Amino acid sequence: MNQLLTLKNLPINTSAIISYIEEKSLDPLLKNRLEAMGFITGNTVKVLRKSWGGSPLQIQVGLTTLVAVRGAEADLIICNLYL
Repeated sequence: MNQLLTLKNLPINTSAIISYIEEKSLDPLLKNRLEAMGFITGNTVKVLRKSWGGSPLQIQVGLTTLVAVRGAEADLIICNLYL
């Protein structure tokens, strides 16, 4: 069984696969930056840490890339969580 969650709602230390990015609210330049960091459909992501207020989040993309993402952008990245 699988479940769709936003990256912001993904529990800490849980891996998921990016299903899609909601592009309607996303600036094209920011979309390009996210893609350059590895936020591409099919890539794995894992939330390593969340700030006290839930933003920013420290994310592992793939096996080696570590990035910080604001909560607003993390809400636009939809992940498939396998249970």
